[in-house]
Amino acid sequence: MKKKLFKHGGSYAVDLPVSFVRDLDSKTVTLRPSKNGLLIVPRGEFDTIEDAPEFKAFAETLLHDALSKPSKLKSREQVWGKDWDELLKGVPRAKD
Repeated sequence: MKKKLFKHGGSYAVDLPVSFVRDLDSKTVTLRPSKNGLLIVPRGEFDTIEDAPEFKAFAETLLHDALSKPSKLKSREQVWGKDWDELLKGVPRAKD
């Protein structure tokens, strides 16, 4: 399907087919660059935090801070407590 971009305010937009939008739970979509173009993917309640645009900046900030101040890093055993166990009850854990 080919669609033409059109000017909308200070941006560009594209009309989506009614058949694509009609049955969406949310009218929010995620734009994902791919090697062949741009994917328009409906957002769902099961999307991961990694899909959030802010996540990359958050992870990069954590990494930068950890690498610039390695002496401040602590092991999981030093910081883990019962509050974390309760908060994460039922969440699958990665293998150690």
